[in-house]
Amino acid sequence: MTEKTASETKLRIAIAVPSADMVHADFAMSLARMCAATQGMQVNVINNKSSIVAIARNNGVQIAQDFGAHYLLFLDSDMLFPETTLWRLLMHRQDIVAATYTKRVAPYPTLGTVLGGDVSPAAPGLIEMARVPTGCLLIKMTVFEKLARPYFRFDANEETGEIIGEDYIFCDRARAAGFRIWCDPVLSHEIGHIGQQVFKIPLVTA
Repeated sequence: MTEKTASETKLRIAIAVPSADMVHADFAMSLARMCAATQGMQVNVINNKSSIVAIARNNGVQIAQDFGAHYLLFLDSDMLFPETTLWRLLMHRQDIVAATYTKRVAPYPTLGTVLGGDVSPAAPGLIEMARVPTGCLLIKMTVFEKLARPYFRFDANEETGEIIGEDYIFCDRARAAGFRIWCDPVLSHEIGHIGQQVFKIPLVTA
């Protein structure tokens, strides 16, 4: 087997990181450790800088397609995750699988919506979801072949006026195209969502 042929047999993974001008240092360390654990795969780390996250995600998909990726892993630049994250998501062998996490504002609800109603049996160790956030989301590239561009877009609830994020709209469209969406609950407990906190000198009263 030639060197070129051996290379072509490797799993190609694109890791897309939407961001502004900077990323969190702790995120960068998580990403470095995870990339160091990807032996045997061809990995392309994509940083798309845009003030509009939907545009950054769509650009990430395009670069992943140009790279010939088999899977695209979205990681937001305010996430903390174990070095085994990519391997564990790949091992589920699903078209769309995520780890979820909490919002950064009180009361810190968990993001995403579990699929309710009468559903077919779940994959072992996974929870079937109606919607998941995109901060730690693995997508098989063939999913995009069944969706119209732009893959990520914003929408609004006409009754309430609520803006619906590009992550949930993607999930709605993917499920409408026949794909099932999964969440790894064990990995989700190992994901951190980096936020901000203001510290003040406490007022001491007599």
